[in-house]
Amino acid sequence: MQTLQFEERLYPSAGMYLAYSLLSPMVLLAAAPFGWPLAIALGSVTLMTVLVLSSVLSPLVVVDSERLLAGRMSIPLSVVGNATEIAKSDLRAELGPQLDARAQLMIRGDLKGAVKVEISDPNDPTPYLVISTRRPRELVSALRANRA
Repeated sequence: MQTLQFEERLYPSAGMYLAYSLLSPMVLLAAAPFGWPLAIALGSVTLMTVLVLSSVLSPLVVVDSERLLAGRMSIPLSVVGNATEIAKSDLRAELGPQLDARAQLMIRGDLKGAVKVEISDPNDPTPYLVISTRRPRELVSALRANRA
C-alpha cells in the first residue's frame, strides 16, 4: 500500500480566476448582435466552462512511498537525488541562464515557489527537475524523508 507523503493541486491563482472572468463580457459583446438571451447564455456557459476546466486540469504534485508525480512526470523515488528549495530571488536565474537544456520542468508562471530535484539515475539524461509549488519546504521534506 502506498503512503501519501505530499499532495498539492496547483490551482490557478485568484488573479488568474479574475482574468478568466473577463472572458464572459467579451463573449457577451461578441454575441450581442444575435440577441441578448443568446449572448447572456453563451457568456455564462463560456465562463463556467473555462473556470471548471482550469480547475480540473490543474497539475497535481504527489509524493507517495514509491513515486514522485508532477503533472505528467512520474519518477520512482529510487532515482530521486537531492531536493532543494529554490529561493524566490533565484528562481528567474534557475529558469533562465542557469537552466540545463536537458532538465524537465513543471512550471506554473503565477507561482513563486519551486523545488529542484536531482536525478541520480546514470542512464537518464535528465539531470534534474524543477517543480513549481506553493509549499516548497513541505515538498523537499517529503522527498528527503523518502530517499532510499
